[in-house]
Amino acid sequence: MRIYISADIEGVGGIAHLASTGPKRIDWETSARQWMTNEVLAAIAACDAAGATEYVITDGHGSAHNLLPDSFPDNSLLIRSWPRPLLQMEAIDQGHYDAAIFIGHHASATMAGGILAHSFTGTFADIRLNGVSQSETSLNVLLAGHFGVPVIFTSGDDCYIEHCKERLPGIETVVTKRAIGYSAAESLTPVASCAAVRAGVARALARRASIAPLAQPSQFDLEMDFFSRSQPEMLDYLPCFERRGAFTIGLKVADAVEMMKTISFLSFYQSEGIPRYGF
Repeated sequence: MRIYISADIEGVGGIAHLASTGPKRIDWETSARQWMTNEVLAAIAACDAAGATEYVITDGHGSAHNLLPDSFPDNSLLIRSWPRPLLQMEAIDQGHYDAAIFIGHHASATMAGGILAHSFTGTFADIRLNGVSQSETSLNVLLAGHFGVPVIFTSGDDCYIEHCKERLPGIETVVTKRAIGYSAAESLTPVASCAAVRAGVARALARRASIAPLAQPSQFDLEMDFFSRSQPEMLDYLPCFERRGAFTIGLKVADAVEMMKTISFLSFYQSEGIPRYGF
């Protein structure tokens, strides 16, 4: 059994503030990277018990140098750093996967609640597909569905999990903390969070056959609101984009792969060639 794991940090137990999310910040080097790594390892332990034999793991946060490579078993492949065309789902197109698992994901920029809620690199105020606002998770699950891969589990704060239950019925979930505000949480301890993740992944694997890949829409009309007016203004120079408002650009893409590659390009392209990191 081959398993795909996409890991972020904002939804990990113990994380509540930017202080935990990147290099030179108070918790990151000493604790937060280890907390994130341990939750992924908890998921792997459940998968091992269910007979999994291979893992592809994407580090989907910040610089994408968070997960500690020496901690993972030899039957793992670890995807790190940016840019990459499929973002947090890089390599989902490489071979067959029996299931995908999300660890530590978070709410979108438009949700009223959620710890450190945002959408991708922080460039976007909203991303809509066919007129419906999307989170990173809903778009990632759609991309997995394009390749016939069911996303069976995700973990994060209560606001994020409420969104997942509404948009992705049937997915197994674990709440690692209650969002008090944008940067305040009532959290499980890291040890308790890992135990909950392991149990949740075990439940998901036990009923994997009942969780289907997400169905694909008949069309892909992608619309993005930016925080700045300059990106929509300049993207309107290109024939594939249509300016639909002061802060809004839209375009039609063929499928979920083109959708994610477009989001990736708009997240990372800068004329000076230096990527911006902010997952």
